[in-house]
Amino acid sequence: MPQTFIIDCPYCRAKVAAAETGRAERVDFGEEGPFGERLVIGHCPSCRSLLAGHLQQTHFEGHDAEEDVWSDVVRIYPKPAKAFSSFRIPRSATNSLAQADKSLQAGAPDAACVMFGRALEAVCGDLLLTAEEKRAVRDGSTKKRIVLADGIKRLREKNIIDDRLFNWSQELRGFRNLGAHPINDEPIPREDAEDLQAFVYAIIEYIYDLTERYQEFTERQQTRKGKGTDHA
Repeated sequence: MPQTFIIDCPYCRAKVAAAETGRAERVDFGEEGPFGERLVIGHCPSCRSLLAGHLQQTHFEGHDAEEDVWSDVVRIYPKPAKAFSSFRIPRSATNSLAQADKSLQAGAPDAACVMFGRALEAVCGDLLLTAEEKRAVRDGSTKKRIVLADGIKRLREKNIIDDRLFNWSQELRGFRNLGAHPINDEPIPREDAEDLQAFVYAIIEYIYDLTERYQEFTERQQTRKGKGTDHA
């Protein structure tokens, strides 16, 4: 029987046992401890789409366990997790987005929406709290934080986001609340959660990546104009 691996198929929107057709892996035992990762490729048994996943080794035979143990497969193709270029995005936001993506792949859209809201709250705190307030939150001397509804409103008032991004944020806030405090037993549809994922990615990319890229672009233009003036 061919070897299989369990992975989320974005087209079937379900966990499937993909037939494994190839793999690559590495294990290193460095000074900071062992590290292992594996890439697997295969195809969906239902729609036949090509799928690729990534695993990390969590336990190592002869080191901390009787046998090797690997994490669940996280899909990296097609539709891999969003990668941002800015280093200013708060880690709590990127961690929340990663958890949201895993929740979607695990078939838990309600949990994903809660994580989307948590990511946007982290962004609001990063942009609206002072450096002193951030330090106080980190060291636990205060519990002050930016509530999502107020944070979104203040981002719009400061023109950090426009009306369209504000409306997307409001939708996200509503679904976050629904995921955390459901009115009935109806789950959030996966397609709605995927749309919200695209919205929160767009908001964060606009605030951080595109803003930084535009600043770099204008600085290059000013430098070129300055050199042109000096040369003339």
